[in-house]
Amino acid sequence: MKFAVVSQDFQTIGGKTGKARKFLIYEASQESQPTLVEKLEIPDNEPTFHDLHEDDITPHRLNGTILITGEAGEGLSERLSRRGITVYITSETDPVAAIKGVVDGTITTVAATPHKEDGSC
Repeated sequence: MKFAVVSQDFQTIGGKTGKARKFLIYEASQESQPTLVEKLEIPDNEPTFHDLHEDDITPHRLNGTILITGEAGEGLSERLSRRGITVYITSETDPVAAIKGVVDGTITTVAATPHKEDGSC
């Protein structure tokens, strides 16, 4: 399984998923420990999830992954599921522990951030 972890510092799980440009990319399975395969920084000339808010067609590098984040707005999981992305929002800060939790089915999740009425993120 391919995992993308939102990480502003390339060490811990971060939030602000919609505008995130830095991700840790891992491979993991029931049979193998999480292995870091890439520190991905999406360039400014490529869209963020926020940029693709109403666009399910434009490709994104993380399509088809399992996404782990510390914060995401309401509706993000549904929008990203149309891209084949499964989202886990967690208070866990260690990427490897969170990935193991997803693989084992023991990850503790938190609720999405309510959408602001003014449309800001």
